[in-house]
Amino acid sequence: MGSLGDFMKTESSESKELELLKNEIGIFKNLVQEQKHSLDLIRELLSNSGAREVGASQIEVNYTSAKEGHIFEVSDDGCGMNFTGNASIPGRLDKFLGLGMSAIIGEKSDEFSWKGLGSKLAYRSRRVEIETRFASHPFYIVRINEPWSSLDRNLMPKPQKSEFRDSDEKPGTRIKVFGHPPHRQEEPFSFNEIRTYLLHRTFAGYTKERDNPPRIILSVLGRTEELDFGFPEFKGIDWPDGIMLDKDKKRLVVNIVGNGPKIGPVRLKGFLVWEGDKYQLGKSNLNIGLIISSRGIPYFDLNLEEYGSTSIPHANPGIEKTCLVVECDGIHSKMNISRSDLIDCAETVEFRKTVRKLFEQLESSAIYKEFRQIPKATKAVASADNLFIEKKAIESEDQNWVILQRSGQSPLILIREPKSEAEVNALIWKLEVLNALPFEKFQTLAYVGAKQGPDLLVNFQEEKGSEPLRAAVVEVENNFYNYRVHGHKPSQYPKIICWDIPSSGRKVRLTKTTKKYKWTVNLEEFQVHVFVIKNMEGISVLSRRELKEMGVDI
Repeated sequence: MGSLGDFMKTESSESKELELLKNEIGIFKNLVQEQKHSLDLIRELLSNSGAREVGASQIEVNYTSAKEGHIFEVSDDGCGMNFTGNASIPGRLDKFLGLGMSAIIGEKSDEFSWKGLGSKLAYRSRRVEIETRFASHPFYIVRINEPWSSLDRNLMPKPQKSEFRDSDEKPGTRIKVFGHPPHRQEEPFSFNEIRTYLLHRTFAGYTKERDNPPRIILSVLGRTEELDFGFPEFKGIDWPDGIMLDKDKKRLVVNIVGNGPKIGPVRLKGFLVWEGDKYQLGKSNLNIGLIISSRGIPYFDLNLEEYGSTSIPHANPGIEKTCLVVECDGIHSKMNISRSDLIDCAETVEFRKTVRKLFEQLESSAIYKEFRQIPKATKAVASADNLFIEKKAIESEDQNWVILQRSGQSPLILIREPKSEAEVNALIWKLEVLNALPFEKFQTLAYVGAKQGPDLLVNFQEEKGSEPLRAAVVEVENNFYNYRVHGHKPSQYPKIICWDIPSSGRKVRLTKTTKKYKWTVNLEEFQVHVFVIKNMEGISVLSRRELKEMGVDI
């Protein structure tokens, strides 16, 4: 469609100031100020364009940002909006300009209309531009300057409408909203933010089957992409009648239906998984927990526990691994969409009871209980696999072993080359019993464990003539790279015993001492002593193959 300036140059135009339909400004302002998210405007404008009554085959959503703030634009090739100027028989454009109150005052509304929220949200801006053509009607261009500023002062905005009777524009509508909402000046939305929102909270993420859905083209800050219509996580699911367990995918697919006399059918559908990452489930992706969908549009989250789920939220498998939608068309008029909530009424009470029964049906089913056992079975298999791997490695010719060899004695095999702090502790205790540690005294008193504080408490004396320490704190490491990463204070943990100090990856500077197994680290006003077992006298590392060559068998 052309720009306002292009059409204003033609002689066939006539422009005049319109008096809006006189609806209560206070009601309107309260409703709009309950808006939860700036992108709600796109949701409502997209719903308007996607309604069956509009008949659009293509909808374009455009977002950019400028000094005015967020700028949203939605255009479609649907039927367009006609204008009558008659409050008794308002056209589509009359209703939009009249703050979208048609459904409230008894006028017939479109498929997804909810109190004309799209119109109301558009008015919460610095400027609105509308271009529309209804078949056999003039082409209209409407401009509304500072609509929210006017309403904020309890004044009705004054749209400027230009009419072009001889235009050859095709039917359709374009609505562009500048500075929505006026007070928001944060960083622009990213393409992924808007794409995720559209596919999980708007008509673009339709949760049911729909014949001949329109193409939806998204453009954000210059990047353009056609969206794959429908709720993304439901793509490719062959919905069962009931509950189905796919053991290979570790996924439970749900499709169960309840019914309420006031609200009609209520369908709980979606899936539970044990490997949420494989399905890109996450809070930022707007696809976890329980989402309410009405007339096919997913709107907002519901609290799983409030709606009857007892075990799913508590790690069975947990909200982060749950993607469920509850569909109920009969609740649409009882939704407070602007607040992302339901109003308190008999219908919503019935809805909650019905959903609770569906969760009871799900969580009491034998299939769900079988699904809950998958982690145990997986753990058992993984444990067996790990045990096999460990046994295979320990029997390998290339397995390395820590050897203690003293003068005149046969090599003594202590333990495989440590892979963990626990194995270093075992090595220390063996060396302690064999009196093979290079200290004057080393007597283990307690193994406290890392979660409690120090690893070891020992009676310690490094060499003759040095200070004997009682209950000295010793930190144990496998490979020593860093110190502060553990959150320890040098004054409390001045001694470290480790298996090795790899040459790469260190985060601290080590200073060599005259003892080949000892280094120091200067931290603040304290000095930390690091003792390296691998460098201690008599310690070596040999493979099983090398040991066999020496005549030593394990």
